[in-house]
Amino acid sequence: MWYILNVVRSYCLSSRSRFLHSRQMCGVICCLQLVTLYLTWSNWWSLLPIVANIATTIGEYTYNSQKIRLVGLAINSPLKISYDFLVGSWAGIFDELVTLASVIISIWRYGWKNLDRVEEIG
Repeated sequence: MWYILNVVRSYCLSSRSRFLHSRQMCGVICCLQLVTLYLTWSNWWSLLPIVANIATTIGEYTYNSQKIRLVGLAINSPLKISYDFLVGSWAGIFDELVTLASVIISIWRYGWKNLDRVEEIG
């Protein structure tokens, strides 16, 4: 279910609508993540992917590549790898390792200092 919200978040961030790029929409998506947590709760580790998704949503709504990558490296991937390990999802672990490699490659390719610019939306 949280993957569906990730698709919605990606749609909002790629849209030309100012509202979908707003802090209000960021809040709506984060609240929907909490509803997802409530609906899918099974044990304490149910928190891990939701916390990762909320952190990623907030990070992406900064529109700052440096912050987005920092959230990916420090919060999103470690929490999702932990979750995937606990539920025995080897494909999920592999997916997150590929995501981590992608983030590291982007930092290597563009340099950390070049990632701190905020890009304005049209």
